[in-house]
Amino acid sequence: MRRSLATAVLVALVVLGGCTALLDAGGIEEPESNRADPESDVIGWEDGYWWNDAVAVDGSDGLTKAELEAVTARMMARIERIRGHEFTEDVEVRVISRAEYRSGGSDASEGTPTEEQFWEAAFVVGEDEGVQAAFDALYGSAVQGYYTDGRIVVIGDGDDLRISRATLVHELEHALQDQQLTLRVNGSTRDATLAGRGVIEGDANYVEYLYEQRCANDTFDCVDVPDPEDGGDAPPAYNRGLFVSTFVPYAEGSVFVQTLRERDGWAAVDAAFDRQPASTEQVIHPDAYPTEQPRRVTVDDRSSAAWERAGRSQVVGEATAYATFWYNGQIPSEHYTSNDADVSRFTYDHPITAGWGGDRLVAYENDGRYGYVWKTTWDSDADAREFAAAYRDLLDSKDAVARDDGVFVVPDGPFADAFRVVRDGDTVLVVNAPTVGALDGVHDSRARANDGRDRFHDGRDRVRERTTPAATAW
Repeated sequence: MRRSLATAVLVALVVLGGCTALLDAGGIEEPESNRADPESDVIGWEDGYWWNDAVAVDGSDGLTKAELEAVTARMMARIERIRGHEFTEDVEVRVISRAEYRSGGSDASEGTPTEEQFWEAAFVVGEDEGVQAAFDALYGSAVQGYYTDGRIVVIGDGDDLRISRATLVHELEHALQDQQLTLRVNGSTRDATLAGRGVIEGDANYVEYLYEQRCANDTFDCVDVPDPEDGGDAPPAYNRGLFVSTFVPYAEGSVFVQTLRERDGWAAVDAAFDRQPASTEQVIHPDAYPTEQPRRVTVDDRSSAAWERAGRSQVVGEATAYATFWYNGQIPSEHYTSNDADVSRFTYDHPITAGWGGDRLVAYENDGRYGYVWKTTWDSDADAREFAAAYRDLLDSKDAVARDDGVFVVPDGPFADAFRVVRDGDTVLVVNAPTVGALDGVHDSRARANDGRDRFHDGRDRVRERTTPAATAW
């Protein structure tokens, strides 16, 4: 699916390149414009159109259904030429209005306790706003299109089919991935899921970039269609911190895919669909892929009898940690768009979060009250120290009152709670509870587990949680 922040593109399948020469994929002969159809399907030809055929389409007033079919067929042939894979099935394209898309939103406002605590721990969605409502606002305003079950749905405008060319290219690449590679994401945590999507969405964004470059330099004779109406002059109303966390597969994924291609060609990109990056750290820093695996972090259960773990633990990851500090002002807002790379103008690489080594977030519940433990490990003591300092600055921005024992109290607002922040070498532990008196109930930082080891092994939670299906990434 495709979404946008103002004019930026956000893509996700849940509904959300440097310039190079054209590929002579498959060794086919260079066709002349409007050449006769081949005897069998070949790369660079689809449904009666070669990649460089002319089409009798004037998109200045939108497209008719027949014109959309012609443009789509030629676009598929061109994507084959860029990507080196053959479409084996037709792809239906449907255009709907934004109002029709929004009508399919959720009736719920809140997420699960684990989801609510995750985004509260990230200081992105507070207690005054439900997570589900925040995501519905994001998707309802920002989605431009999506691919599912062999069909593309594009958010357009009226009967004249004014749709974004870039959106259609992006979603057609998802269709090609579905036919030739995979759309499966291997990750079981939110961070690992975002990392896996970094290949899928990064590939689609990179192909979109290469296509638009060919339109710009007249390698492709492209049809321009007016942008769909946005429904008004007011900017879309959605949570920017939520967007930045969710957008990483598209922003950094395209650079990740470009790096793989420049390193070892399209074969390396294809291989990454099976061997997906394990963390957003690897997507943000392609040199870390595939060798630098995230550290397996465990949180020993030091809660009192009154506090119980709420759902499965999660991994916040480098991308969402970046979103936390960017959204709350510890990272300057302009840093996000300071990347000079042509394929993406966004960057998630910042000293506060670049030393991320691994983390684990565990939510706790006590009779309708919630807290959490967030344990992070860093590449060095200096990285951990920088993170801890930035986290304290974040609390200070919420008017937190600091005590001498490493405890902070945010007195009011959507993140009003008590926090204990402890650094030990390359590890930083954050404990959250509704009150100072409840901090030890959630996690007694001074206690020791029975034998000095965690009460669960290999990064897994309690035995009773191991039978729970893997959490869906949200």
